[in-house]
Formats: sequence, structure tokens, C-alpha cells
Amino acid sequence: MTAMKAHLGRRTWVIGCALASAFSLASCTSDGDPGSAHPSSSASATARSSPSAEKKLTAEVQSALAASATKQNAMVESGVERVTDGVHSEPLLDKGNAYRLSVVCAGSGDVEIAFTPTSVSSKKDVSCDQSTFQQRFTGVDSLRIDVTARRGSTGMIGWRIDRV
Repeated sequence: MTAMKAHLGRRTWVIGCALASAFSLASCTSDGDPGSAHPSSSASATARSSPSAEKKLTAEVQSALAASATKQNAMVESGVERVTDGVHSEPLLDKGNAYRLSVVCAGSGDVEIAFTPTSVSSKKDVSCDQSTFQQRFTGVDSLRIDVTARRGSTGMIGWRIDRV
């Protein structure tokens, strides 16, 4: 019984620490914090959007990505993020194989897609109007894909990499 109390005590302590950390992080990123680097940034607009609005935009993005998928192409990776969080991926791809990046942004404004190394593809601007942007590219040893929000852009962005 004593061992069980000790286990529960440690478990409660760990849960308490996790909650305290979560609340600390939330307070550090809240809009209006005088110490924040960008108190009037577009991140505050997305942070204030309702969970139901984000859920609706997420469903729209996922639906558009599913509609653009084909059965013969194998998905490598995919995800949905807030536009203000962006997408930062370093997918493990086979060098020399063909791939397709599909991006759907739902909300307002624009995002920029950048590949590193830049020899894979030039930067592309994509509107957050729910249209599907697709870019074919060839896998290289080390690749990074970044999708970043333009100033004032909000909403949800979905992305998917398929082997072609």
C-alpha cells in the first residue's frame, strides 16, 4: 500500500509539472504580453479563432488533399497546421525518385513554399483560397520544405508528399 501511495504521489507530481509547463507556455505566447516579439502579429488572430472554425477549415483542407490524391501514388507524409505555425519538414526521400508536394491553404492571405536546396524548386506563393497547389520534384539527399505565412495570413494549411 505504501508503494502504491508513493507511485501515485510521483504520478500526481509529474502530471502537475506537465500542467504547469503547459500553462507557462500558454502565457508566454499570449497576445498582449509586453515581452512578446510581435504583439500585433497575425498569430494572435489565429490563436483567437474558435476551435470550431479551425476544425471546419481542417476538414476542408483534408477533403481537398484527399481529392487530389491518386491510388497509384504512395503517400510519404502529410499533415495539417495553423497557417501561422507553418510547415517545416525534412522528409526522408529516395534520391532521384519523383515526388509531388500538394498544398491546400484555407483561410485568408497567402503562404510561401520554399525548398532547400533551392535547386529543387524556386519559391512559390500560394493563396489561402482552398485551391490545391501541386509541385513535382526529384528527391535529393537532404531536403527541407518550409511553408510560411505572409503577413496577416490566417487559417489552416494542409500538405502531402506522394511518391510519383
